[in-house]
Amino acid sequence: MTLLLRDYHGHPYVLSSADEAGLRFDEQIETIMPHGGCGQTMTIGPADQPALRIDIDIDADRAAIRWLPDGAYAADLEPDTSITVYESPDAGLIDVPAALARVAAATARNVVVEYVATRRRPTHVPWKHEESDTSQTAP
Repeated sequence: MTLLLRDYHGHPYVLSSADEAGLRFDEQIETIMPHGGCGQTMTIGPADQPALRIDIDIDADRAAIRWLPDGAYAADLEPDTSITVYESPDAGLIDVPAALARVAAATARNVVVEYVATRRRPTHVPWKHEESDTSQTAP
């Protein structure tokens, strides 16, 4: 199974190794978006069904990470600040609430690298579900 990182524009980048995933992620998060900031949305996973959605703003040092198969979100930090990201050319800017932007940028990178290495939901961050907001552990 080939994993892809898709940027805010939908451009796919093949992730053949965990190291490559880290390098590609680093390149993407520093890209200046049309709104003049770095905040953007990326997805990572197989071409037909991404597993991770990452909304990240390195200037705010915050990211929202969602595990798409079950809707869980990573909650490593207390809610602090919302972030604004460029989701896509069609959607434009979106606001991601502080309740979801609960991971530091470096942790987001680690999540991507771990997912590409294991092809499973990363285990080094706690996961929660919005509807119940109870902590979940990764399988």
